[in-house]
Amino acid sequence: MSPYQEALAWIDRHPGTGSTISLVKLVLSLWNAECGFSFRECIHNLDEDRTALALRMVTHFAARGEDSELVAAGHLLCRDYPHLWEIAEVGDAAKEKRRAALEAEAGARDRG
Repeated sequence: MSPYQEALAWIDRHPGTGSTISLVKLVLSLWNAECGFSFRECIHNLDEDRTALALRMVTHFAARGEDSELVAAGHLLCRDYPHLWEIAEVGDAAKEKRRAALEAEAGARDRG
């Protein structure tokens, strides 16, 4: 069983819990860069076993990148937890807006 499948099984057995939300955030973050919850945010409330699962997911992703199991898990969790996807989209848009403003300010300083 892949770590993504293991996470999905945990999520299915423990809907709405803090650990479920954290694991969903991590899967979504690995699946799509626009859904970039920090690793700290994804593990801050996990117990030792769920933290080990989170590390297995990150290690699996580092070794294999986005594989078909991650894509399937991402689609499923995006559908089942749309509020987390929306939060991530808002955060990503805010980061991009701030980044653009900082670059514009730096450009104006360089010209002036």
